[in-house]
Amino acid sequence: MPLLSGSRRLQSAAERNRGRPSATSSSHSQSQRRDEPAELPEYEPPTFPLDAERRRALSQLSSSKDARKYEQQLDKSIELLSASVSGLNDRLSERREALQKYREKRGQDGDKSDQERAQEKAVLMLERTVPQLTDECDHAVRGVVDLKMELDDSRKAFKDMERQIEVELARAAQRRSDRADDDDDMPDANIPAVTGPLQLLKEAKEKAAADYAAMGLYQKYGLNNDYIGFKRLWHDSIERDGKPLPDASRWFTENGGRDEADDDEDLIIAEEHVDIRCPLSMGVMQDPYTSRKCKHTFEKSSIVEFLRSQRGGRARCPQTGCREEITISDFQPDHVMLRRIKRRLAAQQASMADDEDDDTGLDGDSDVKMTPD
Repeated sequence: MPLLSGSRRLQSAAERNRGRPSATSSSHSQSQRRDEPAELPEYEPPTFPLDAERRRALSQLSSSKDARKYEQQLDKSIELLSASVSGLNDRLSERREALQKYREKRGQDGDKSDQERAQEKAVLMLERTVPQLTDECDHAVRGVVDLKMELDDSRKAFKDMERQIEVELARAAQRRSDRADDDDDMPDANIPAVTGPLQLLKEAKEKAAADYAAMGLYQKYGLNNDYIGFKRLWHDSIERDGKPLPDASRWFTENGGRDEADDDEDLIIAEEHVDIRCPLSMGVMQDPYTSRKCKHTFEKSSIVEFLRSQRGGRARCPQTGCREEITISDFQPDHVMLRRIKRRLAAQQASMADDEDDDTGLDGDSDVKMTPD
């Protein structure tokens, strides 16, 4: 006799679980459901304006320690790039001057020396590389200027956002007052909406970025003090004979205005006699400080002392014939003037050395010494 009838026969595990969801498949479906992105509710704008504490916190973001450190790093970048472009072109100018001296010493009929050939090779190499490196420095400085302008625009955007929040705060106060007078019967459609601070900031930054992008090269860089300083150093390292810098409106033409400078004297900076002595101390300037207003230069310590002695720290420029009113905030270090002073002193020392050699050649050992003016 069989142990179990046909209706109650033993079933395998596979047969018993047939049609039931397995633990593995159930776990896999749950994992898939967890990986699917959750559906977020629709965005709802804030109902109430920020309170005074939150507004203060927002206003401090634009002047935070990190923002100041970032600005300092940008300023340092422009300083290093300016030093690089002047150093590159100084090296090329110095090599050319040295080569010219070799040629003058040799004369037309003399043979080239090994030193002259080495100078020619160096000049050719620099003439191939310096213009390219100079252009790279120029584009890098423009990039840093763009970043500084973006930082300034961000600060303005924060201030615009803060003012708009104040406006909305006033509207909310008026709304509460009106609802109290109307016994809370004001319909919701008449209640002014509150714009979130992030949306206000985004709109202000987008507008500033669009305005800046619409500017031409002259507006972006020709009127920017950082780029002007960079351009003056660049020009001084090329035109070491004092040739005037073309007007900023010519900087962004195909040749940078170099060939056009002589065609229109009204559009170039007038060439001036460079006086290396301070009008106040009458000594050779070691730390030249130049006014942005009248472009007159003084020894820093002398002009600072002069203006501190004046009532309110304000006075007429002490340069003879100048009627511009100045304060110490109008002045800035003049690196181009410092370069010119150093070149003038170096030329005087070289001239003194040549004169001493001439005297020694005529009279033997000479005790006569010359001093700079």
